Amino acid sequence: MVIQTPRIPDRVRWLNARGERDFAGQHELGEIVLARNPQDVFVRRRMARLCEVERRLDEAEAHWTALRDDEPADFEAAFHLARAAVARGADPLAAAAAAAPAGNACFHGALVDALAEPAPVLEGDFKHVAICGASYCGSTLVDRLLGGLPGVRSIGESHWLTKVRRESGYGDADWSAPLAEARFVPCTVCGGRCTVLEPALRRSLAADACDWYRKIAARLDTRILVSADKNLRKLVDHDPRLEMSALVIFKSPEQAWRSQLDKLAADREPEFYTDACRRYLATWLGSYRPFLDHFRPQGEVVFLNFDAFTQHPAPLLRALCAKLELPFAESVLSTTVPGHAIGGNGRSMRRLRDQGYAVEILPLPDPAIAPEQAAIIAADPLVQATWQEMMARHDELAAQALV
Repeated sequence: MVIQTPRIPDRVRWLNARGERDFAGQHELGEIVLARNPQDVFVRRRMARLCEVERRLDEAEAHWTALRDDEPADFEAAFHLARAAVARGADPLAAAAAAAPAGNACFHGALVDALAEPAPVLEGDFKHVAICGASYCGSTLVDRLLGGLPGVRSIGESHWLTKVRRESGYGDADWSAPLAEARFVPCTVCGGRCTVLEPALRRSLAADACDWYRKIAARLDTRILVSADKNLRKLVDHDPRLEMSALVIFKSPEQAWRSQLDKLAADREPEFYTDACRRYLATWLGSYRPFLDHFRPQGEVVFLNFDAFTQHPAPLLRALCAKLELPFAESVLSTTVPGHAIGGNGRSMRRLRDQGYAVEILPLPDPAIAPEQAAIIAADPLVQATWQEMMARHDELAAQALV
């Protein structure tokens, strides 16, 4: 009897190719997906960005045109079309007017300003360490610790830079409204009036995601940048070539579920929590399997078990700095130097600010989850296999910590 292996959809294969830095595969599979569904704006935008960084400008322009035709107020597409027209000799005002929705003065003005004031790009040697993992994995603390090392700066969750606060939550900035009215997600150190993460930088990043991390590094005046965007799709969105090293931070499945459980209401029936536990495990797997199966950045990938880190922070910090070729300073384990960063765990940041950026790292308590929830976690073979694979990678780091 021949067992047929389920066919992997082309779109999933395209997503996998992105994490694996298979550029030829991305182009081939992306075109297949778009031929089948020309309205897949997610794929088309990422194909446009890849073509931009590879200097396949005619192909990029075709994608940007399709995106702008689908949504006339697509700021990124409009910017690239206007910039291409300027490169061919068009007047910037006229190029912006042709790319902007008719009669939209704010959008036109934002395009003109974005063309005239692009964010500087850091040239030459540059190191980007991307912190990866699920929400509430300890990334905010580690991000701020690494950002306090000599010569290092952390930006936090950089994808929030182009987001604004709205009545219904957060979303992309609306460039049809005056820039002064945008309620950007604030800097976690100095708030909404931050002069470093200022509106012009955010406008430039929204217009052109190419060299995203190099632009941020230039603004923070560093050649070693740490980010905590965590999600693989976000990382490859902003750096299609994955020119980075990575630190994948994880907790045990029980500790991870405990962190999620603490966010839920405390007065529901037991079935509510068992159902939520099953759903969360799918989310946890969706966060970590890609980093084990389909992640091939240019630099080193290090796995860190946060449970162990809270018990032995100094040797593990020293080991991961050595592995990632970062300068080491044990002093950040007592006080971390605040920089300009965005996003992250709000509770962790408040605690740091309230303590004057003094650091207190305590071992994680027993997760103390209900037996039926522990049984669900223990009985899931893929969860257990993923946990064991990540622990094996962590043990490589722990072995270096003992040297």
